[in-house]
Amino acid sequence: MKLTLCELEKQLRGGSEIPCAEDTEITAVRIDSRLVRKGDVFFCVDGANYDGHNFAAAALKAGAVAVVTSQHMPELDGKPVIMVRNTVAALGKLAAYWRTRSKAKMIAVTGSAGKTTVKEMLAHVIAGKHSVHKNFMNLNNQIGLPMSMLEATGDEDFWVMELGISLLGDMAELGPVAMPDMAIIHNIGPAHLEGLGSMENVAASKASLFKYLQPDGKGLCCKDHTLLWNAASELTEPISFSSQDKRAFYYSELLETLPDGTGRFLIKAGNETAETILPTCGSHFAENAAAVTCAASLLGFNLQEIADRLNTVQLPKQRFHCHALGKWTLIDDSYNANPLSMNKAIDTAKQIAKERPLVLVLGDMLELGDDAVEAHRELGKKIAAIKPDVTFYYGKHYDDVASSTNGSTFVPVNKPSEFLNGIHELGLNDAVVLFKGSRSCRMENYFHALNNEVTGETGGNKA
Repeated sequence: MKLTLCELEKQLRGGSEIPCAEDTEITAVRIDSRLVRKGDVFFCVDGANYDGHNFAAAALKAGAVAVVTSQHMPELDGKPVIMVRNTVAALGKLAAYWRTRSKAKMIAVTGSAGKTTVKEMLAHVIAGKHSVHKNFMNLNNQIGLPMSMLEATGDEDFWVMELGISLLGDMAELGPVAMPDMAIIHNIGPAHLEGLGSMENVAASKASLFKYLQPDGKGLCCKDHTLLWNAASELTEPISFSSQDKRAFYYSELLETLPDGTGRFLIKAGNETAETILPTCGSHFAENAAAVTCAASLLGFNLQEIADRLNTVQLPKQRFHCHALGKWTLIDDSYNANPLSMNKAIDTAKQIAKERPLVLVLGDMLELGDDAVEAHRELGKKIAAIKPDVTFYYGKHYDDVASSTNGSTFVPVNKPSEFLNGIHELGLNDAVVLFKGSRSCRMENYFHALNNEVTGETGGNKA
């Protein structure tokens, strides 16, 4: 970011009052006082477990050239303080201004499942020819998106940013900050229903990203989700891609599951086709590949260039990472879960296992509101249909899932050691083990417990 303190002041309060602000260059924007260095501006953001205002004085002492507050702090009178109505909104306003100052083209990605993966894949493809900035992992909300944008130099060719929503109205706050030149909505599913209320609201909320496209911007939408497509079509004429309709102009499908857990995929643009290897064999990743193929093609990449770059992509951690460890295959998909991603992960794990034992280590799917009980009962039906050798389950919805597992071996666990004991008692070998649950379930702890034990036995390395 290349802004002066005077510019920041004018954006946030309409004028400059801090002495020498015109000559003061801001080195960075911070919301964590522990990271503040000389030349930074500190925004006092209220978090779930803290109030940034309590650290304003510490930030100034550490070298901040100004602090942005939403309350009068008499102890800071005479200090470089910029007072605003809402510090999070002010952060977004500053990022939107920086967006207009940058030369980069903004590509915004949203969806119910896999948006981080799409963002990472697309950024990697684009980086084959251009300079790219992206948000770190899934810093995609009203704080994460602006902070990610403000970390850019402004000289990049492209910014690829994911936007995450969980409440009605969230996109109305994120869209004007991003102001995308290209917007990609790659799927919808029953995620964040506690805040969004219904699948119709999910579709409308995701599609509303298209309202904030630049005048000559392009809206890309997966045509495989009818509610989403209809909602998007009410706002613009979206460019379609698909992983279900082979006749679609932009299309992808999984061709083969490879022994190491990777997958051979077909990608298609018009009459051209190419093959690529992705570091996962999930058929649902064809949806991601189709989205990336569509976007990259519109940005001027030919199909073979896209395939070659996808061959070298590395997916974010905890997103269906397959670890081949001797006789074991451990699948770490522990980052998050909703009914859409859970079903696809279980199907893919079953496909990988084939005749080998399949173990599911699952946690609750959260933020589903009134649909939570029924969604977990449906998960039980899924387990009954897949017939894993055993399912270990952590969470308050154990009884809901168990009510429909139809006699499948279904074991409650409260901590990783209980899971390990269960694995030992069953004496399973040569097994495929899937770990998945919502973020707060921390199912990665279960993965690490078995991973550490298996790697200790085999001396092997993660694949």
